[in-house]
Amino acid sequence: MNSKKSVVIVSFGTLLEWAEFTFFAYMADYLSRLFFSVDDTTFARLKIYGVFAASYIMRPIGAIIFGHMGDKHGRKTPMIISLLLMALATCGIGILPTYDSIGGVSSVLLIIFRMLQGIAVGGEFNGATVLLTEYDKQHPFLAGSWTSFAASAGMALGSLAATVVSFFDNDFLWRVPFLLSAVIAIAAIYLRRDIKETDDFCKAKENNELFDVPLAAAWLHNKAGLACTAAFSIFVSVFVYTGNVYYRTMAVSVGGLPTEQAATAITIGIALDTILIPVFACLADKSNGYKICLAGLFFAMILSPFIMSLAASGVFAYAILGQIVYGVLDALVSATAFTILLRQFKTGTKYSGSSLAWSISTAIFGGTTLMINEFLVGHMGLLAGPGLYMSISAIICLITVGYVCRKSV
Repeated sequence: MNSKKSVVIVSFGTLLEWAEFTFFAYMADYLSRLFFSVDDTTFARLKIYGVFAASYIMRPIGAIIFGHMGDKHGRKTPMIISLLLMALATCGIGILPTYDSIGGVSSVLLIIFRMLQGIAVGGEFNGATVLLTEYDKQHPFLAGSWTSFAASAGMALGSLAATVVSFFDNDFLWRVPFLLSAVIAIAAIYLRRDIKETDDFCKAKENNELFDVPLAAAWLHNKAGLACTAAFSIFVSVFVYTGNVYYRTMAVSVGGLPTEQAATAITIGIALDTILIPVFACLADKSNGYKICLAGLFFAMILSPFIMSLAASGVFAYAILGQIVYGVLDALVSATAFTILLRQFKTGTKYSGSSLAWSISTAIFGGTTLMINEFLVGHMGLLAGPGLYMSISAIICLITVGYVCRKSV
């Protein structure tokens, strides 16, 4: 299988997963009314954000299971199983009866399906990046950017689906993206069966360079990689889910923008982000990807409060401007982060170490970001809170990556 075909097949699964994840987040208000019986809409939204967080709590479990499998037995098998699990859980949400039909059982089943999705993503996201970077050594940053590109494209697709659904008052239409994602995921699984094992893994296996317990080996030999991965995960979790996902909520609830205008603004931001990621990755391959990454983190630290102030402005043009700034800054970091962090790991610890460190940080920060922002804005009235939260995440990442990786990139 040629490298271009491998990129498409591997990245497509990531795209589908993030499209579904993003669609769920954007439809939080609507889904809260379907699966919970709460008169207070803010409290209902906090509950559905809690369901969103439940999937993140399960990601470390997926990272342990699939990461161990990927570092011990090869990259291919966990990539197929994780996508199959995601397809089954997504289909389950698509056919799930609402609260009006079966009462609280629907809430419980929704949580279970979301937890299964979290396990699947814990084994898919970093595994796809490991596979692609081991396939292509000539363009390391471009290879490492494809999963970020796919995730961003998936977010754009999820945003578009949520926008389309919001234009129609139909009790069934919200199910279509879930069901469609499940069907396409099955097709992607079929295509992934032809993926070949990477040369890096095969050589490590031949040279007896694999480990009985990859995670323990990562802790012993790759602490820098674990720290670097955790820092990037903190930044991406807070920056993306505040600067894009919660941006929509803030634009509507605080700025008073119509839902369709807020959806249009964030769709523009995601689209720009998606386009720029491979562009900046190609630039990183020709120059210094490390400096490009640090520049993105630095300006994210400075400009995040400005971005979120535009969400609250109530002016459509300003809301679009905020998303343009967001898209550029996220692309600078997303185009370079994975190549930088994976360089800190040995072949035999790369899948499990990066997956677990990423998943734990994401479970803590990504899974709670929407709830924290809702608490800051909806309950405490701190409109500057989300922007400052983004800046803090950028500072943490900038200091960690700047210190840990300065000698190795």
